[in-house]
Order: sequence, then structure tokens, then C-alpha cells
Amino acid sequence: MKTNTKKSFRASLLLSALLCLTLMMSACGSGAGSQTSAEEPASSGQDASKETQTDAPKSPVKINVGYIPDLNGAAPIVVADEKGFFKDAGLNVNAVKFLSGPPEFQAMASGDLDIAYIGPGATFLAAQGQGKIIALASLGFGDMVYATKKSGVTDWKDLKGKTIGVPKGTSGEMILNLGLEKGGLKPSDVNIVNIDVAGAVSAFVASKVDAVAIWSPYTKEIEKQLGKENIVKLGDNRTFYPEYVFPASWVVNPKFLEEKPEVVQQFLEAWVKANDYKIKNVDETISLTSKYTQVPEDSLREQFETMEWIESSKIAGYMKDGTAVKWFENLEKMFVDNGKMSEVVPGDKFIATEPFVKAQEAAGGN
Repeated sequence: MKTNTKKSFRASLLLSALLCLTLMMSACGSGAGSQTSAEEPASSGQDASKETQTDAPKSPVKINVGYIPDLNGAAPIVVADEKGFFKDAGLNVNAVKFLSGPPEFQAMASGDLDIAYIGPGATFLAAQGQGKIIALASLGFGDMVYATKKSGVTDWKDLKGKTIGVPKGTSGEMILNLGLEKGGLKPSDVNIVNIDVAGAVSAFVASKVDAVAIWSPYTKEIEKQLGKENIVKLGDNRTFYPEYVFPASWVVNPKFLEEKPEVVQQFLEAWVKANDYKIKNVDETISLTSKYTQVPEDSLREQFETMEWIESSKIAGYMKDGTAVKWFENLEKMFVDNGKMSEVVPGDKFIATEPFVKAQEAAGGN
């Protein structure tokens, strides 16, 4: 009896101890289970790792963008960078400086450039299939043809036999050709020297050429160095307006557009925001652009007076209703007349309207 009693008592103690231990473990398990449930309701360690990787921020996409150091060709890039529009769009933009459009197309052909700003004069290269126009930058009135006072040139017809400096493939050359036609001349009637815009300024100031065909703000630099009294202005874009409209634009490497349409869309969404911001904040834009390009503010302000910026909503409208296509096809007619092109290419072959319309809508437009 005593042996059985002792065994029973020991069994009771053991049972009680096991019961207490079970309750303690249950309580602890309940608390840990609540924490796990709140943070990871139904995820294993492996699943949680996958979620962390998925939610991790993506690295910005790097793109190479060509700009020209003036108010038209640099301002959207400067504003988009300064205001964080590129960052918000997930882009890391490497801005590359050029002085005219043709070298930008060469860089795109070699794969070194993805997107670029061009003036009206380089449009023929896009029409030839070397680029796709994706945005209108502005309507320009700053291209001019100047003659030196000492050259004796006072009218377009007086240019016969004279030496003229001009960066070929630019809007400056377009104004020159229109002027020659107005004066009853052909390009073969004059001595055209193909030099870059900086070289054209230097040559004109040094009287190495009789006339020059370039654009603002470089024309302002000539005026400052020589004085307006020593210059004869033969004409500018307004001389031939509204028969001819001179739209500047942004173009994309066709291969880049085909392979990475989503990145082009990201760029345009940032561009739309920058474009509308600069229109509403002209003084700030001029200041930011001056610091970036090292072009004096007064020169950029004078350039602003020779252009018409277009709101993104209007650009989208021009893209949709065919206005933009007509403008560029009209430029092509000049290129055909001047021998740059053999025929007018339908605008829809080299103008991609859909990406801009979508970008404008995504940015909150109508």
C-alpha cells in the first residue's frame, strides 16, 4: 500500500509539472504566433525574402540625351533635373552637349545617344529615317542672316559672289536658302563655307566671311562684339512667316524607341512637366539655364523673345489633329527645293505622335 501510494503521489506531481509546462509553452506560443501573424500572415521565410526583393526600389534607368546650350535646347533638361521630374520618372539622364543637330544624329547612329533636341534645319535627317520626332519644342523666329557693313551687301541679291559662313543642316541654312531664292539667286551663286556656329561667329567678327547665317543667342554675341551699326540684317524667320513655320523638336533614336518604348514614355512624362513648368516660370528657367550652360542671362532673355513656347496640352492637340505633321511636311518641301531630299516623306513615317499624347495624359492633361 505504501509503495503504491508513493508511486501514485509521484505520478501526480509529474503530471502537474507537465501540465504547467504545457500551459507555459502554450502562452509563449500564443504571443509569438500573434506577432508572426501580424507581420507575415501566411509567408514562409523564403516567401518573405521574395517579397522584400519585389518591393525593393528599382535603380534609375540611364539614358543619354543630347542638348544644345541655349534656352530652347537646354531648358527642359535643366528644369526636369532641378525639379526632380527625371528622378520621379525613374530616369538617370546623362546630358551631352552639342552645338547643332547633324552631329547628334551621328551619335544616335553609333548608339551613343538615345534622345536629342534639334532645330528645324536638322528635320530632314529625321525625315530620312535617322530619328523619330516625339515632341515639339517651340516655334522659332531667331534664325538670321547678317552681312558686314563693309561687304556692301544691303539686300539678298547683293550676296551674289559673296562668302557666307553657315553650319550646314541647320535652320540658319534654311533661312539663307529662302533669302537667296527671294533675291533671285541659287546656292551655287554664292560661296558657302560650312563651319560650326562658334566658328561662324569668329569668322564674321574677323571679316573672314561677308555674311553669316546663324541663330540667337549667337547673333546677340555678334552684335555685342561688332556693334549693330556695323551689321546689316538681311532677314529672319519672320521674313517668311506664316508661309513657313519653323518648329524645333525632340527626336529619339528609332532603335531605342523600338526596344525601349517604356523608357521613352518615362522621358516624355518628365519632359511634359518640365515644359509646362518653364512656361509658367520663365525668369527662374532662364536663371537655371544660364547657370547650367554658362550663357549670360541677358542673352537667353533676348533669345526668349525670338521663340514661341507651346503648352503641352496644345502640343498634344497639334499631334492629334495633324497640325504638326503639316508643319514638318512643309519644311520637307524646302529641303526638296534645296536638294537635301529627293521627295517629301509622309510625316507619319518619322513623327511618333502617340507617345507624347499618352505622356501628356499621364501627366494630368486633358
